[in-house]
Amino acid sequence: MLELKSKLQNRISSDSSLEQQALEPLLDFWWLSKEESSTFETWYFKTDNHSSPSLFKVNWSPTIIGVESSEFGRWFFWREYAKHLTIAVMESGLTTVNKPITLASYARVIRAVCQWFCFSAGLNHIGDVEKVHIEDFEMYLKSLQLHKNTIETRLHILNLMWKLKDFVGTGLKFLCYYQGKLKQKARKIGVNGKRTKSIPPMEFLKLIDIALMEIEKSTIWLAKLQFYVVLKAKYGASSSIHYKEMFNESSSEVINKIRLIYASAIIVILSLTAMRKHEATVLKYSDAVKAIEEREGLEGIEHKTSKTETGKPTKRVLNNSGYKALKVILAITSYSRESTTEKDRLLLRVPFQHSVSGGTKPSEYVNTRVFYGLMDHFTQSNLVKYKLRPHMLRKAFSLLWAWRFEIGDLEYLSNFLSHNTLDFTKAYIEDPDAIEYLPEEMQRYSATVMEDAFLGHRNIKGGASKIIDKYFAAIRKKVSVVEPEFVQQFVSYLIQKQGYLIIPNADGYCFMAKGRGFRAKCSTDGQNPNYANRNEKHCSSCPNFGVDKSRVEYWTARKNAHQIVTEKSSDEMLIKASREGIAIAEKIIALFKDVT
Repeated sequence: MLELKSKLQNRISSDSSLEQQALEPLLDFWWLSKEESSTFETWYFKTDNHSSPSLFKVNWSPTIIGVESSEFGRWFFWREYAKHLTIAVMESGLTTVNKPITLASYARVIRAVCQWFCFSAGLNHIGDVEKVHIEDFEMYLKSLQLHKNTIETRLHILNLMWKLKDFVGTGLKFLCYYQGKLKQKARKIGVNGKRTKSIPPMEFLKLIDIALMEIEKSTIWLAKLQFYVVLKAKYGASSSIHYKEMFNESSSEVINKIRLIYASAIIVILSLTAMRKHEATVLKYSDAVKAIEEREGLEGIEHKTSKTETGKPTKRVLNNSGYKALKVILAITSYSRESTTEKDRLLLRVPFQHSVSGGTKPSEYVNTRVFYGLMDHFTQSNLVKYKLRPHMLRKAFSLLWAWRFEIGDLEYLSNFLSHNTLDFTKAYIEDPDAIEYLPEEMQRYSATVMEDAFLGHRNIKGGASKIIDKYFAAIRKKVSVVEPEFVQQFVSYLIQKQGYLIIPNADGYCFMAKGRGFRAKCSTDGQNPNYANRNEKHCSSCPNFGVDKSRVEYWTARKNAHQIVTEKSSDEMLIKASREGIAIAEKIIALFKDVT
């Protein structure tokens, strides 16, 4: 045991040339399948007869998208540290872990935590971790909306990074969570139930359509509301009788309808702006009036990521539908505004009933309880079978942006969402449901790109251009004049029969079909693409990769970023990687030198 500890400490204590420091002499453990395990990339743990073999496999490559070649210099240390920490979990005698399947699970979590410190926090060494990084990591975990037990497991790894530092040779400089604090923190940032439901795109658009329809038809009901308020002030409890005499309908109908219209207006605002619930609840009446008058967006305050007591100002872009929704909100709340002490708060209670929260004092504004109540009323009125929550709309907005409209650089979306780091944004768009609930949208998108390419509207370069040329030649053999209708039929055949899908990325497109997985340079099993393994080098030389002129701006930005590294970095490995990145970017940019 002492010999092992000494070897580990000697290897990990230095952050130089870790990629050459093979662990092979140290892999003679009973819990590790030495015959199958690759020293650097993959470990195969001893299997049992009860669990899936995949649970016993750990690949030490990063599992996040968007990793740049210039960033891999940092990963060499973190990869080796993660391996050493995994060994320590089993061999130190300081934990209760004693089964290979349990250790494999720990290893995957350790890898995830390490890659966050490496790629999201941008740290070179475990010794660089400060308490502010732990706070940022907690915020990241909270954004994922994971179960509290899952959060606890990840936070436990942080404690192990301190607890096992003597055995490993390095680790955290401080204990993150003292006795009892870890579970407390996990309960605070985790969720009790399942993660937030992902709304399928067509269902999301349907919800918006319903909400917009309610707004468009609101005029008559807003007029009825005005009469109801007057009758209520004049007749009190008997106002419902007078209302029914006037409109031949129960007053409950106008109450329910106004609540539905109010909820619809709020849903439209949230859906169009991806606004957080807390930002919506503190919107100001004066800012809404200003937005309607000037048509230059809706100003607000965002507190969650500001790290200040005052929050940071935001400005949300709105279209005509958004401004109509604001007008409806102002109309409904105008009656409550006359008597409230919260006159400059936009979202006030409806004017015909008080909402009580946490006691006997009625809430004058739309707090969380009232917010959820309005959304529940909307879904129940429209026979929606799940509970709609503000975060679901924010997430749906992000997925539509990412998958349907080609976001290009994620920084645009990240800024729009008021995220502090791209990691939060990636957590949205890398949702495991995304591919599953977007097949139809992806097919439509793929059809559009391929049709444009065959008709000459989109000039595809790169490895995938050979695919385009091949199928275009097949089209020309069948018809002398390439008509859009024939192209549509041909593309439909490729998608339905050949399984072609075109996946948009910031750097270009991935042309994927049945039988093309083994061609993918990112593949780690020789059969299927592994998008977690995407990088500039792999994609630029991949036969499945295509790029058009719209991506030149991205590659120009990548070239400039690499250039900064070569000029300012003293790390020879990073400089070498950046020079390779510059060469790749220049090669792709040159493809469009003469393209207008």
